[in-house]
This record gives sequence, C-alpha cells and structure tokens, in this order.
Amino acid sequence: MSRVCQTDGSFGPGIGSCRGGFDFTLTFEDSILSLLPQVAFLLLAPLRFNTLRRRKNRVAKNSHLGFLKIVTSILYTASSIILLVLWSEIESYKTKMSIAANSFQFLSSLAIVTLSHLEHTRAVRPSHLLQFFLLVLLICDAVRLRTLFLMEYPTSLVTSASIHTFLTGLLLLLESLDKRELFYSDRDKALPPEETIGLFGQRLFWFLNGLFLDGYRKVLKPSDLFDVDQDLASEEIRVLFSQAWSKQDKTRKAPLSRVIFHVLWFDLVLPMIPRLLQIGTTLSQPYLISAMIKFIQSGPPESKNDGYGLIAAFALNYAFLAVFTSWHTQSVARFAVKLRGCLISLIYERTLDLDSKEVNLGSATVLMNVDVEKVLAAVRFMHEFWAQTISCGVALYILYTRLGAPFVSPLVTILIATAISSWVGKRMKARSSDWVAATERRVTSIAYATGAIKGIRMLGLSDTVLKSLTALREAEVERHRSVRKLSVWVTVISNVMFQLTTLSTYVTFAVVSLFGGRSLDVQLLFGSLSALKLVTTPLTGMLQIITSFQGGVASLERIQTYLKSDVLEKPTYTYRVKNATRIELQPIQGKRSHTSSSSEALRITHGVFEIEQNKPILSDINLTIPVSSFTMIIGKVASGKSVLLRSMLGETTVVEGSVAKSFSGGMAFCDQSTWLRNITLRENIIGEDTVDNAWYSSVTWACGLQKDFTELKMGDLTRIGSKGGSLSGGQRNRISLARALYARKPTIIIDDILSGLDNTTERLVFNRVFGPKGLLRKSRTTVVLATHSTHFAQQADKIVVMSAGRIVDQGIYAELASRKIPFHAFDAVSDIGSGSSEEVKTVEEDEKVLATVDATSLPDEGQEDSTDRRSGDMRSMLFFLSAVGKVQVSIYFALLACETVSTTMQNIYLKIWAESDTSTRSSMVRHLYTFIGVTILNIGVIGIWLTHFTLWFTPQMSLVLHSRQLYALMMAKFSILVSTDTGNVTNRFSQDIVLVDNQLQGSWINATSCAFLILSNVIILCLATPQVAACIPFLCAASYLIQRVYLRTSRQIRLMDLEAKAPLCTHFLETLAGIVTIRSFGWPDDYRRKNKVHLDQSQIPFYLLFAIQNWLNLVLELMVAGLITILVGLGVSLRSKVDAGYLGLALIGTMDLGFFIRLLVISWTDLETSLSAVARIRHFSKTPSEHQDRVTSDPPTGWPLTGSVQFKSLVASYTEEGKSVLHGVDLDIKAGEKIGLCGRTGSGKSSLVATLFGLLHHQSGSLLIDGVSTDSVALDVLRSKVTALPQEPFFLRGNVRHNLDPWQHSAQRLPVSDQEMKLALKRVELWDKLSNAAEPGQTALDVSLDHVDSLLSQGERQLFCLARAILMVGKIVVLDEATSSVDAATDRLMQEILRSAFADRTIIAIAHRLDTILDFDRVVVMDSGRIAEIGAPSKLLKTEGSLFKALVESQGKH
Repeated sequence: MSRVCQTDGSFGPGIGSCRGGFDFTLTFEDSILSLLPQVAFLLLAPLRFNTLRRRKNRVAKNSHLGFLKIVTSILYTASSIILLVLWSEIESYKTKMSIAANSFQFLSSLAIVTLSHLEHTRAVRPSHLLQFFLLVLLICDAVRLRTLFLMEYPTSLVTSASIHTFLTGLLLLLESLDKRELFYSDRDKALPPEETIGLFGQRLFWFLNGLFLDGYRKVLKPSDLFDVDQDLASEEIRVLFSQAWSKQDKTRKAPLSRVIFHVLWFDLVLPMIPRLLQIGTTLSQPYLISAMIKFIQSGPPESKNDGYGLIAAFALNYAFLAVFTSWHTQSVARFAVKLRGCLISLIYERTLDLDSKEVNLGSATVLMNVDVEKVLAAVRFMHEFWAQTISCGVALYILYTRLGAPFVSPLVTILIATAISSWVGKRMKARSSDWVAATERRVTSIAYATGAIKGIRMLGLSDTVLKSLTALREAEVERHRSVRKLSVWVTVISNVMFQLTTLSTYVTFAVVSLFGGRSLDVQLLFGSLSALKLVTTPLTGMLQIITSFQGGVASLERIQTYLKSDVLEKPTYTYRVKNATRIELQPIQGKRSHTSSSSEALRITHGVFEIEQNKPILSDINLTIPVSSFTMIIGKVASGKSVLLRSMLGETTVVEGSVAKSFSGGMAFCDQSTWLRNITLRENIIGEDTVDNAWYSSVTWACGLQKDFTELKMGDLTRIGSKGGSLSGGQRNRISLARALYARKPTIIIDDILSGLDNTTERLVFNRVFGPKGLLRKSRTTVVLATHSTHFAQQADKIVVMSAGRIVDQGIYAELASRKIPFHAFDAVSDIGSGSSEEVKTVEEDEKVLATVDATSLPDEGQEDSTDRRSGDMRSMLFFLSAVGKVQVSIYFALLACETVSTTMQNIYLKIWAESDTSTRSSMVRHLYTFIGVTILNIGVIGIWLTHFTLWFTPQMSLVLHSRQLYALMMAKFSILVSTDTGNVTNRFSQDIVLVDNQLQGSWINATSCAFLILSNVIILCLATPQVAACIPFLCAASYLIQRVYLRTSRQIRLMDLEAKAPLCTHFLETLAGIVTIRSFGWPDDYRRKNKVHLDQSQIPFYLLFAIQNWLNLVLELMVAGLITILVGLGVSLRSKVDAGYLGLALIGTMDLGFFIRLLVISWTDLETSLSAVARIRHFSKTPSEHQDRVTSDPPTGWPLTGSVQFKSLVASYTEEGKSVLHGVDLDIKAGEKIGLCGRTGSGKSSLVATLFGLLHHQSGSLLIDGVSTDSVALDVLRSKVTALPQEPFFLRGNVRHNLDPWQHSAQRLPVSDQEMKLALKRVELWDKLSNAAEPGQTALDVSLDHVDSLLSQGERQLFCLARAILMVGKIVVLDEATSSVDAATDRLMQEILRSAFADRTIIAIAHRLDTILDFDRVVVMDSGRIAEIGAPSKLLKTEGSLFKALVESQGKH
C-alpha cells in the first residue's frame, strides 16, 4: 500500500508524477473503466433479452461449447461476488466509487449468464453485444489490474482480480466461436458465413477464409461462392423501393434521390459511424508526430514509460485506423449492393410497363451496364465530402496552433482549388451526357449489326460497317476527350494540392519570419507539415472524385428520366393465368366507351389510334370480333394490319372512340417479327406455363415440329441461339405459333405467322391449327389472323380488309367475293414444298449445323485455363500496353519518375531548410527562393505528366482496344457469329468497354503513381532508421504471400462478376425485344422472378469483390501499423542515433503510406477488374477470322466479265470439321442465265446461295465464277462482284444517299450519282414518299433512315433494298427469299423490276412463288443438300413424276 498517490482520490485522469507518471487515478478507473461500461451493458441487455425471448431454439443445447459457456459464465459470476466481498471488507485505500463499481460488476455478470445462454441457443451468430462488452471489459480490467499491482494491494485481491480478468478473456473467446455445426436445421447450416460469424469475424473478414482457401487450391465455380446474406438479398427492400418510387411526386426535384434516402436511409447513415471514428484517429496523428519529435530531441527521460507509451499509441492508432477504414468501406459496399439491386429491379419493373414505342435496346443496355455502374462508382465516395470537410476544418485549426496567421494561406488555396473544381464539375455534366449519348449510339449500332451479320456479309458491307462503327467509336472517344480536357484541370489541381498548400504556407511563414516572426525548426516543420498532410491528402482524393461523382449524378438522372418515361396507361394484363379461369377485364377507354356484349370478344367503335403523339395511323375503325370466331385481316403492305393487332392488345394510344374487350383468361400473341429467347426449343414453346407432355405433343404435332426435332442431335433440347439465329424463318414462326397454342389462352392474335413457310408446310399448319378440325376450332378459341395467305380466306368466319389505315370492307367470304374484293391482290403464296408428303422436313441441313455449333468455338473467357483464372495473365497487361504503344508508355513512365523525384525533393529541401541557420535575412531569402523554384518545378512536371496521360495515353488505348475487338467481330467466321449470344456481344461492347474507358484508365494511373510514391516513402524510412531496412525483406515476403492468396481468388471473382452480369443483360435485352409478347401472355410476374434470379446470382460475385478488396485493405493497413510500430520502436531505442529530420519525414510519409496503400489496393483491384475485361477483349480478338488460311490472288481485270457460275462436285459445311450441308453439287450456270432454286424447306437452297458469298467452308470440289475459283478470290472482292438481295432488309445509320451507296470510296465499286439514285427510287415507287418526308430545302436523298422502321413498312424496306441492288453493277444477282414477307402487289412490282433491271445479268433466285420462275431458263430442285432435279420449267412441267411439277401443282398454279 506504499504506492497510493494523493491524486488517486481525484478524477484525474492522469496520476501525475506518481507511479512513474504513467497511470490513471483510481477514481477514474472505478468510474470510467468499470462503472460506465457496466451501466451501459445493463441498459442494453434488456433490449436484447426482449428480442431473443420471442425466438425459437436454433442451436443444440447439449454441446461442449454450450457447457463451457455455462461453466465459465458461472465462474465469472462467482469471481464477481468474491471481488465485491473483498472490496467491501478490505481496509486498504478505496474510492467512493469502488463498492458501486463492483456491485454493478456483479449485476452485469448475472446478466451475462442469462444472455449468454439465450444467445447460444436462439441466435445463429455469436452475440455482438457480449463480444463488444467483454472486449471493453477485458481492456479496462487489464488496466485496473496493472494499477492494483503498482499500488501493492493485498495478494488475495490481486489474485482474484487476475482470475476475473482471465475469465473475462476466456468468456470472450467462447462467445466468439462459430456455432454452425450445432444448428438444428439444414437451412441454418446452409446460411452464408457472414450471417453466422461474430463481431470480430465480421470486422476482420474471417468469413472469407474459406473462400480464399478454395480460390488458392482450385478453380472456383459459381457453386463455390456462398450466397449473400438475407439483408442484401431481401426482395422486401426492392418492393419497398418500387412502391416508394410509384408514390413519389415526380415533379419535385431529384425524386429518385429522395426515394433512395427514404428507403435506404439506415444503410446510407450507418457508414458515418466508422467514418467519424476514422477521422478521430487520423486527426490525432499530428500530435503523436510532434510528441515523437520532441521525445527524440529532448534529453534522456527519467523513465522509459514515455517511449513505451508512444510506441503503444502509434500501434493502437494505426491498428484502429485500419479497422475503422475497412469497417467504413464494407458498410458502403453493402449499401452499394442494396442500391444496385433496387435500381436494376426498378429499371426492369419500368421496362415491363414501358410503352412499346419507347423501347430502345441500346439506351436500355447503357442504363443497365453503364449508368448503374457509374452511380455505384460515385456511391463509394459519397461520405467523403462531409468527412473531408470536417477533417480539413480540424486540421486547419491544428495548423493554426502550430503556425499562427500563416494558416490562412492553405485555406485560401484550398478554397480557390475547390471553386475551380466545382466550376469544372458543373460544366462536366453536359459533356458527360453527350459522351453517354455517343456510347449509346455505338452500342445500339453494334447490337443491330450483330443481328444482321448475314445480310452484311452478303452485301459485302463488312468493311463499310466496320468503318461506320469505328467512326462512331472515334466520335465517342472525342466526346470523352472533351470531358477529359475539363477533368485534367481537376486532376492536376488535386495532385499538386500538397505542393500548392506547402508553397503558400511556408512562403507566408517565411515572409512573417522576415518581419520578426518565429524561425522554422524541425519540430515546428513536422508538426505543421503533418497538419498540411491531413488537409491535402483527403482533399486530393475528394477533388478527383468530384468529376466521378458528377458523372454518377448525371447517370442517376438518366435512370430517373428512363423511369419517368411513358408507360402504358393501362397495362393489357396485370395477372397470370395458368388454367382456364375466367377473368373479366375492364374496358380500355378512349373518349367514348361501350361495354361489349357477352358474345363479343372485342368491339372497336370509331377508333382512332396513334403510336407517336399527334400522328394517327388508324382512323375510323369499327370492328366487332365474336367470341370463338376466326377473323382474318388482309390488306396490302403498310395497310395498317399490324397496328390494328397491336391496338387490340392495348399497345397503341386510343385517340378517339373506344375499345371494349372481354378477353377472358388473357391473350396469346404471335408477332410478325418473331420473338424467341436463347434457350431450348422446348423451353421456348412451354414458356412460363407448367409442363403438360400430352398437350405439348399435340401442339408440336399441329405445328409440324416433331419432324424437326428428330433431325436435331439434341432434339427439342437444342438451344436456338440469340433471336433464334440458328433456325430458319419458317421454323421461328412455327415455334412462336406453338408457344401461343401451348398457352391455351381463350384468345390468340397472330400477325402474318404463315409467311416464310413452304406451301405444303403452310397447308399442314393451317389445317391442323386453324382448319375446321384444327386445335383452335376444337378449343373454341377466338382467333384473329393478319395474313397475306388469302387463299385460306374461305375458312374464316369473318374477313377484314385494310387499306391506308382504314377498314375498307368486312364480312364473310361470300359477301366480299360478291363485292369483287381482289383477294388475289393480297395473296402471297409461301415458299414451295415437296407436295409429296403431308409431313414436311423443316430443318435445313446448314441450319442444323448452326444449331449445334458448340459455343466453345468462340474464344471466350471461359476458355482461359485454370492457371490464368487463378494466377492472372500477364499477357493481358502486355496486350493493354501494346495498344498504347511503346513510345507513349516510355514517355509516361519517364514523366512519372520525374514527378516522384521532384515531389520527394520538395520534402527533403524543407528538412534542409528547417535544420539550417536562418538567423540572417539573406539565408532566409535564399532558402525561400530555392524552395519556390523546387516547388514550381515539381508542379510543372506533374502538370505535364497528367496532361500527357489524359490527352494522349488514354485516347490511344481506348481506340485501339475497341478496334481490335470490333475487327474480330466483323471478320469472325459466320458459324461462330450465329452461335454467339447477342447479350454476350452487347456486354463486351458495353460493360467491357466502359471498364476500359473509365476504370482501366483511372486505376492504371493511380496504381502506378502510388507504387512510385510508396517506393519513395520506403527509401526515406530507410534513411531515417537504417535498421528498418532489415524488416523490408520480411514485409516483402509477407506481401508476396498475401498477394498469392488474394490475387488467386480475386482474379477469379472478378471474372465471375463479369460473367454473371451477361445473363442479366441478356434477359433484359430479351425482355425489351419481346415486351409486347410478354405483356399479352400475362407473363410479367414470371419475368420479374427470372430477373430476380439473375440479379441475385450477379450480386454474389459483385459483393464478394467488394469484400475481398476490403479484406486486403485491412491486411495491408495492419502491415503499415506494424511497420510504423517498428519504426517508432527503433526511434525510441536508438534515440541518440536517430536524425530527427529524417524521422519526421518518415513519419509524415507513413501518414500517407496507409492512404496510398489503400489507394494502391483499390486501384490495383480496379486495374485487375479492368484487365479481366482486357483479357476478354484479347481472347475475343483471337476469334477465327473468315480470312485466315485463305490464300488469294487478284482476279483478272474486269472479273467477272460474263457472270457464269460452275459448281464442281462441291461438298461444303459451315465449319472446317462440321457436318456437310452440300453433298457433291454439280451445276453449270451460263452467263446471263436465269436459275430458280426450289425445294422443300431444309433442302439446302440457302446453303447453295451462301457458298457464293464465301459463308461456307469448301471441304472438296470447287466453285468457279467465270472460270476463277472463288477460294482464290479475296472475300471482299468476291462479295463486291455478286449483287445480293437478302431476305432481311439491312440499313446503316445515315441518310438515304448513304444507304443506297454504302460502298462510297470503295476501290471495288463504281461511284453512283444522285440522278441514278433518284431513278432507282422512282423505279421502286419510293421517291414520292421519301420526298414528302424530307425537311424543307432537302431532297429525298437527304432523309435520315436512323429510324427506318417508323418511316417505311416491311415491304417498302424490301423495295428500298431492291433499289440499292439496281445501283450495283455485279454480273450475278442472288435473291435469298427476298419477297417472302411482301404481298402479291409488291411481289409483282419486284418481279417486273427484276426482269427489266437485271435482264443482262445472271440471276440465281430462291423461289418464293413458283409462277415467278416459270419463265426462267432453268430450275434446280434441291433435296437434302443435293440437286434432285434440274431442267427448263416448261419441260419439267410436262414430265410425269417430276418433282418440280408436283411442287407447282401443290400451289394450284398449273
């Protein structure tokens, strides 16, 4: 008891000079370290009791862990009782608070016993409350135990206190252990580890240990990743977000931001707690550095306690800083994950209600892949603005206490820099919007070109489209450059902020010193310099994120605009019916409304409909559709048939009149442009209905699909490719029809679904589906069919005749025939069939090959070997640098080295100045001028370095990487493109390119500059205390081990993140493309569920990517804490040998070291994410080109002069090792000869034509044009010599002139004059329509075709393509079912033009109507890839048993 001090009775907290001057007073310990935490726990415990009381047991009671907890907590309570008794009876010194503190300790021990038991049995995770409380108690008890030893209390009390402290630690250990193996239910055992881990495990990221172990040992698969916890995956929060948006007043400012704060306010505010703690630990660092410098410069201390205290203070400060920083970033990450889920769900929700005229695949893709990512990038730094404002304010106060009045100089500098950055940020918004719009145009164009790749190849437009898309990319990069020109100002200012504030501060200080102020010394220098670091380091990051934050705000506004876009006034269906339940729908009303009678499925009265505002398309529509009737709508091309059907669906605006509907049980809809998903045939047909094998068999039989299934290796389990790209048009139509039939809706609306079918298949499908004994008649389904197949009109209950947007007549067939309605004028007999069998083989051999092309034929990220996925691929880094070029890379690193050296020299010169004698005016002025020169040089080098990077380095990289991927896409083999998912391609040119344009550039400069700065700091550390150099090898070894573990996992997670986003993107694109179909079937809820599944799957790697990054931040900052502890420890132990100046510089550097390591980690992580995109680009750029292995030579001048074509025993396939689709074809076509190709669907007609354009691989035999083998001719030359008219019209962005002559400036094509274009358009009867659409002062040739679908009908678009063909000068003309989707009148016009305009050319035509080739020189009948019959049509028609004769007779033409 000899160590009781006079101050022990006071609050203190310091004891003064007593007990070595390094202890707290006993009163402070009893009140603050004992009583306060006990009272706080006793206040919080009842709240937790109340929560656990309502839960059921989830953990086994009889377990070793539970038993140990009970025993330990009982012993803990017993020790509390013993301590209370000893303190009560002891005669030694005790304060007024001693008994009270021990009494509350006993009460809290009782609470611990009860709470520990409840927590163990009813909670799946260790108790956070108990863990935190026991940790605080353990620290406090340890401090009190030390005091008891120093005060020499009785042995019984000290021993009891020691045991109690031990039990506190033991109980803390037991309460921190995982209980997963003790759970009752398998559901609890399957919970993600983050949901079952304790407080320390969460803060130290122990739940990632298993993931890192798996990632190190093997190649990870999606099934290896644990799910995100329920809080992140909650559907409830997304529903609340959607409901909040629907209730939000959209007229108020920033409605979407208001919804975010309203719904996610807790997750938004939660990161503020660790951020405030982080600010507190950071702001204490200048005081620690000043104390350390003072300790080094002062004389020998009386005891070593001060030195030990400094070591402990530095260690705890930086350790807590590491924990608080990772806690903050993890909290922000959780908010970002929730926000991503809410935004994507809301965007998708709005998509399902979007007005069909507002559908824009490119815009929507940019929203999903670009804008959401930009918002999330901005969210990462959202708390920095208020946090850095507080930090800067307090740091400026610290600076004021050090320097006095000169603290104003950095404040003014900061205000000016902030004002400039804000000014730039405001102007950045408009330029960012222009940049995003340019991105949208490029992505939309690439998606369109990918879908029309066959037409592009046949027209020889690969180079033209490549140049067009490259021009769009160049325009996009130029828009980005305009953004960079502004951002470079902010970047330079933020990077020279420390130099500017240092210059202004110490120049001002020197001026004050010249007039009698203080002189600069080491302690003053480093105390003020550390405060300046606290001001400028966070400000540097904050100024840099202003532009990113502005970009995020702009993207949020774009999302908001999309969410506010027009929606259907009344969605057609808002329910889902799987059975035949009758549900009466409300009428969709216009200006007047009537209710249909029970015998009417639909009644339109005086209806006027429009798609675009104030542009009516249908007028004075009066129509009644009886229940269970078959109504046929006929009319010429562009008569308004499709718009009328969409009006029935509610997809147009009712301007006048009314639409009364009593469709019960929903509607099925078959669009003219068939919508299919990239799933199996079976899944497309079943759709969202339940499986009924008997009904499925009936439907596929009725649609003639069962024969198709037998021809496929995988049968109806064959994937069909994007948009059904591996199927013929007829197959797509029949699958769409089968889907509508399978749904068993009481009403079915069909838009020209019979087009593209050969005659026999058409009759078969019509009879089995629509005929008197067809499925629809048997089920008494209401049917509305718009068609050109008027030869079936007699079987309709009612016929509606459309013309120019009006109903010109309606009635039964007999009535209309009596009124001389020209049915034949609307007829368009489909492609011919064999006529020899009712069952028709409907799968072309070539298309079967495409349907079974393995997706792995496309070089993709999935083909990366396991080593690349785990250990990374340096080749991607080299690929990226090669895109920049050796010269630019060399300049960049040279400037970076100069920047690092000049920055270090400024700090070293400040040290020299502080240590020098500045008592004379001349020496002060000399140092001042030298310092100004060094600083200006440093600022100049930084400005040059950043300007070079921003305006030269990055644009070069952006253009080259995109051009390599785009070239690979446009030149890839045709079979690969057909088998490639459109969503995959779109994701590459949106998500991956966004990473290249944004994240790759920022992460590269941050990673490289941070690496150089860290290296310079390490060098200064070694100069300050050379002994630290001995630790460097160990730190390097630890860093190597960490990166080995971390990078193997992080690389794989990043790749999986990119891969998981592709299905989400594909589903979104498919939904947009089929929005009308989805709504008509009543499937929105099903598609919402699908979107939720894809979203949840993409959230897993997205969140884990954040988590492992934050883990690395924590580990590296703890390493920094260890390094600083060693540095301070060496400084204390080697105090007399340490240079205080270099030690100060080293400590100043370590203040930044944590920040720069953190920034390096973030940047390196982002860089690796971006390099994953680069790896995908690199792999894609290796896609086999159609030009590779092709040995070519220049053909004779003027080739082909005559246009003769010879097939010599040609065997061809789509791939080199694929199945043959043409078998030994021998055909000699003379110059100027007209050849008609016919045969049943699947006979090989399209394959034969495709060989003329180099789309197939010749396995044997040859194809000669004018005696020259096409294998020896370059593909662009070959395609320029053959005039093509594909089945699907293709248009480029631009005006009419550009689309008529898209080969301008091509060496292979002759220029076309405006007069020739005008004559061609007049010939196809489009000149007048285009002239009417022209703006004042323009001609028809200047009309934009960017939105051609709204300007020209399907038939008119085909006529436009015919005008383009007329202007081509090739001697060979190939027609690939070019008239399959036009009416009879348009077909006659096209046939007349073909015979007059191409009279002197060789024509090879796949016949659509057999009467159109009866005057051809010869016809070729194909069968199974072979020529089955050939001869003059007149001769074959006279030959008994002729296949051609049977085909003609089947159409009733002979």
